[in-house]
Amino acid sequence: MRLLAAACLLSLLPAQEPEADTLPQGLGLDSLIEWRRDPEAFADGRRVKRNLTEKVDRAALMDAAIAQAKTEGKPVLWYVYRIVEQTSGGRQMYRAPLLDLYTQQVLFADPDVADIIRTRFVPLRMVCDEPMSARFGLRPLQFVEPAVVFVGADGTVFHTVERLRTFDALWFGHLLRRVLAKTGGKVADDLARTPEQWRELGEWEKALTTAQASGDASEENRVFMAGMLRRLLRPEDALKVLDEAGSGHPDRKAAAAIRAERGLVLMLQGKHADAAPQLRDAFALEHPRQAEAGYLWALCRLRLGHESEASRLFGAVAERFPQTTWGRRAKANVQLGNDDRPMGAAFANFEHVGYLSDHAYRGELPRDTTWPSEAAAETADLAALSRRAVEFLLQSQRENGGFTDSRYAYWPNTTITPNAWIAITALAATALQEFRDVAPERIELALANAERFLFDPTRLNRGSNEDVYADAYRLLYLTRKLARTDVAARPPILARANALVKEAAARQFDDGFWAHEYKNAFCTGAMLGTLLEARTQAIEVPDEVISKGAEALLAARFSDGSFVYGGAAKGQPRPAGRKDAAVRMPLCEGVLFAAQRSDLQKVNDAFRNYFDTMDRIETVRRNDFHSDGELAGFFFFHGLYHNSETNKLLPETERKANAGKIRDILQKIPEIDGSFVDSHEIGRSYGTAMALLTLANVMER
Repeated sequence: MRLLAAACLLSLLPAQEPEADTLPQGLGLDSLIEWRRDPEAFADGRRVKRNLTEKVDRAALMDAAIAQAKTEGKPVLWYVYRIVEQTSGGRQMYRAPLLDLYTQQVLFADPDVADIIRTRFVPLRMVCDEPMSARFGLRPLQFVEPAVVFVGADGTVFHTVERLRTFDALWFGHLLRRVLAKTGGKVADDLARTPEQWRELGEWEKALTTAQASGDASEENRVFMAGMLRRLLRPEDALKVLDEAGSGHPDRKAAAAIRAERGLVLMLQGKHADAAPQLRDAFALEHPRQAEAGYLWALCRLRLGHESEASRLFGAVAERFPQTTWGRRAKANVQLGNDDRPMGAAFANFEHVGYLSDHAYRGELPRDTTWPSEAAAETADLAALSRRAVEFLLQSQRENGGFTDSRYAYWPNTTITPNAWIAITALAATALQEFRDVAPERIELALANAERFLFDPTRLNRGSNEDVYADAYRLLYLTRKLARTDVAARPPILARANALVKEAAARQFDDGFWAHEYKNAFCTGAMLGTLLEARTQAIEVPDEVISKGAEALLAARFSDGSFVYGGAAKGQPRPAGRKDAAVRMPLCEGVLFAAQRSDLQKVNDAFRNYFDTMDRIETVRRNDFHSDGELAGFFFFHGLYHNSETNKLLPETERKANAGKIRDILQKIPEIDGSFVDSHEIGRSYGTAMALLTLANVMER
């Protein structure tokens, strides 16, 4: 039976059955580009496909692309949607087809991006197999899909962009233009070209100046000029031109085009409430950008929290305009996958439409989608860093109060997804509570809505995996709320917290462990840490629960200080290993220390090991699988946050030193849109909430 995850979503979405075997290929999202194609297909499914099944001479495919590049004077754009080579066997990514779909839907289905690739590059969509990996030196874990590799006509790689995790078409269009500028890929200055032809080539400045010099005062030409100004990051100038275009009483078709362009400019400025009516009106009239306006209107409503309305609008665009690019993109946002979630990027919070920091469009060519190194001063400003993250969270909350962009699931069903949504919503609410001063009124409303979601028992799949985190993080939220609540208002909050403790205690095993999927030290440590903090707010936590949990952690610890991945250490064939256990060691040792079952020497040793291993931990952060032994992306923020909690127990000297290291980590890893992410499967709301909670622990406020 498909449980609450499906029930919650299916009440919002048009009924669509999963089509895992045909998605993403069957949607035709990248059909605007004439690719040289590798026939190897990967679908998001119940099992991880790690073997190549098609007999393909990929060296010949690459050689043919390079030969064409030499003839036409263009570089090769090699899109790597999957890496399956000798050293990793594809283990670095578990659900790579999802990211492939996001790339196709948001980047390659964008008209500007598609036109630049079509006119200025030789496009090649191909797996990176062992021969290609050896030939170009592209090996996991330093190189992870999805990725774009730029190959010159001489057959050498001159730039790569890998680990794409923020999908922003305007950013990617600027990236392509910058790559062409770097390689000297200039176009002959042929004045006979029309403004539209210059646009197709990605020569947006020339498109604008040609349109301006044409003497054409029509509304159509003014809208075109506004679009060029929008692309060139000049939104205020674009709006002025649109005002001029609208001042001459245009006909209905021209008025609709003006509204479509104005709505997009306002969306890019983050003014979704202003953009929505413009796009709504543009969608109501027949004109060339009608489907685009409908799609953007749906996305705009989603950013305002209206998930059910956005679902209906995407469904309408898909039904009315099925043969258009925008209709196909809309279908991806309503078509369900095997995880009972829409396959597309929008509801998973991976489709970004908005202006970024200027640094994102300039400077050194980026290697991935993290904040540019040239903007280090901006990430060093922790207050600004946290404000961007808070804004991201506020735009991620849905109308039901939840933060439900995660598509975390175990096969063969999605029974855990509701519990993951509860846990993530609790983390997001706790983070917003910590940073209430950033936007007091908006955050108070967000917290009230989140509480409706968190404490609605119909949203919890009690008894299924992950309910330990649903309990622990809801209790964390209530504990922090009690710390900020006047005495007179505490009783109902305290009663709710006490009831949660009883629920959690009922799920503790006789040997003291809790389980998320299986008994383990890391979820037991997370629960115990929350229970110990709960006691500081007079929440009733039985001594037996703490002592049994501490015994479980001691049973999971080896003599070298490492903690076994699952269950107790006794009977394990070998020690966990200090590298593999590095992320969980400070958490588990810290909880034992707080429970008076360990000492500072062991805690400090755990932290040394953690920071010594950080390079390897960071390398797998954006992977969704156990990519380096027991190191996996989905442990990154779990470890960083809980270890920052442990750090608060240390003496001042050690505490300040560790806090500085944690701050340094956070300053290097925000995405270009201000969010944070480890495993894409768990989602951006989760990563951003965890980053904010960690920041609250290490900021000097």
